[in-house]
Parts: sequence; C-alpha cells; structure tokens
Amino acid sequence: MLKSTIAKTSRADRAFDRLEAAVDRLDAALKAKGSQNPAGNNDEALERLRLENAKLKDLNRAAADRLGVTIQRLDSLLQN
Repeated sequence: MLKSTIAKTSRADRAFDRLEAAVDRLDAALKAKGSQNPAGNNDEALERLRLENAKLKDLNRAAADRLGVTIQRLDSLLQN
C-alpha cells in the first residue's frame, strides 16, 4: 500500500507544481503588459491578485497536507 500513498502524494505535488508554474506565467505576462503600460493603472489590481494567489497557495498546501494525513490513516487501516 505504500506505493499507492507515494503515487497519490506525488500527484498532489505535481498539481501544486503546475499551479505554481501557471501563476508564474501569469505574473510574467502581467509584468510584460505593465512595461507596455507605464501609467501603472493596474498596480492595485496586481497587488490584489498577488494576495489572492498567496491565500490560494496556502489553502492548497493545507489541503495537500490534510490529504496526505488522510491517505496515511487509510493505509494504516487497510494494513490492520
């Protein structure tokens, strides 16, 4: 059963990595667009999005942690 736990955990890790990569691409696109718009009208919106992103990353980490604990508990139940 250990193999399934590792596989599921790595799936969550891969999903988290994809989320971070997507956010990085969005940040890069916003920075590129911001350099085209020197007025900086979007600074407030960008900051709001960064805060939201940080909250979502925290929620994602918490969910991944809870999922890992749940998988470990299920594995221990199945082994008994």
